Amino acid sequence: MELNLGQSQQVTLLKPPHIGSSQYGEYYLYSVDADGEEKSFFATPEIHNQISEMKLGPGDTVMIRKLAVQNGKRVNAKMMLEVVSKEQPKVEAPVQSSGDKLKELLLTCVRDAAEVVKDSGVQFSLEETQKLVGMLFIARSRNA
Repeated sequence: MELNLGQSQQVTLLKPPHIGSSQYGEYYLYSVDADGEEKSFFATPEIHNQISEMKLGPGDTVMIRKLAVQNGKRVNAKMMLEVVSKEQPKVEAPVQSSGDKLKELLLTCVRDAAEVVKDSGVQFSLEETQKLVGMLFIARSRNA
């Protein structure tokens, strides 16, 4: 997704950002929904920091603006971020137990796998995440 000077775009964040580095330095790649179409958005360090500080994540909607700012005789572009709506945190329902503790163990493995994916900073496919959950579940159920 690219904006011209004076343009703005309302987007919904779809996933945590992919953070990496290239020959040009560190980059912050976001998957966003813009007008019903999934697009990629390379955030500036300032925009990424604002998103992090405001604890924005998947489901949150923001307005991104690209403004012209004059600095002496030069005109530079500046990206601005405005929160449109923030997703409410989901309240977890109490877990119903069948007595064998496997459901609780599986839920713990799912949560742990999601945390591993998030902390790694690498985008995992759904299949890779499912394999990670399975591996954790098998290893932990053998030790239980």
